[in-house]
Amino acid sequence: MHYRRLLGLVLVLFSLYLPAKEYKNVTYKQIKAEGKIWGIDLSHHQAEIDWKKLKTQKPHFIFLKSSEGASHADRLYKSNYKNARKLGIIVGSYHFFSYRSNGKAQALHFLKTAKYQDGDLPLVLDAEYANNMPSAKTVSRELISFLKTVKAKSGRKPIIYCDYDYYEDYLEGELKTDYLLWICDYRQKPNCDWTFWQTTDKFKLAGIKGNIDFNIFNGTKAELKKLLF
Repeated sequence: MHYRRLLGLVLVLFSLYLPAKEYKNVTYKQIKAEGKIWGIDLSHHQAEIDWKKLKTQKPHFIFLKSSEGASHADRLYKSNYKNARKLGIIVGSYHFFSYRSNGKAQALHFLKTAKYQDGDLPLVLDAEYANNMPSAKTVSRELISFLKTVKAKSGRKPIIYCDYDYYEDYLEGELKTDYLLWICDYRQKPNCDWTFWQTTDKFKLAGIKGNIDFNIFNGTKAELKKLLF
């Protein structure tokens, strides 16, 4: 009897962990069969996209890199945005945060570069670890300055993209209100209240050369639409 209970517990724990492992090597065929609300994220690193081919395996949403730092703009952002909208794909625009300039300057540059029309997802702050990080106090202050500036100008709180350790280190204890989280975790399902989960960077899709990032939305299609501008 004890052996059966132990075996049952092991099977339950295994089933809870298994989905994260499955999404490391996720395929379009798998997610279509499961009916997940899913998307990808793109930048100039993916080079030119064959949008006609992508239409055959169309994601529910795409996050596009718009800008980085206080002056850089992604060279393919405008064309990617135009083509994604033309296919009826929900678009979100993200900014890659740099520690070489202050948060407000980066936010203003992002707001000049990014598009956020009716039907788009909220703007996104992409914050990641880097070599020679400033002090935790400085990082937190500049990130919050960025978030507040984007919220004040766009009218919506940005989505925060990071891994959960980063969120705990720099943002969790500093934010006064909740923000939607897009968590990167290639090992397992995030142990937090996530809205988007980036499960792998090894996904393949028609019309795009090489591997790309795969993301799951934590909700239904109707709930995704409630987030839009």
